[in-house]
Amino acid sequence: MSETPISMTALASALGNPVRWRALQELAAGEPLLTIELCERVGMVQNTFSRHMKVLLAAGVVTQNRAGQYAIPAGRLVSKEERVVDFGTCLLRLGGAK
Repeated sequence: MSETPISMTALASALGNPVRWRALQELAAGEPLLTIELCERVGMVQNTFSRHMKVLLAAGVVTQNRAGQYAIPAGRLVSKEERVVDFGTCLLRLGGAK
């Protein structure tokens, strides 16, 4: 992994909300997604959901490209099939999104 490790405190704070956890599960499949796509998959309205994504961005858990798509940085995504993400301080096995 070439990414800088994210502290456990920052991870716990960012992922301590079920909506953000669900968004991370969706992104762990490796496909960059727009806010509207994530909203549909998570079942939230866009303005509320955008605040959750800002938290994930600030923690360094996700990135956003110029097209507005969110993604987990490629260097952190260990396995798209199993949805395994390496944050340097911990390895998350997110399994299949439900």
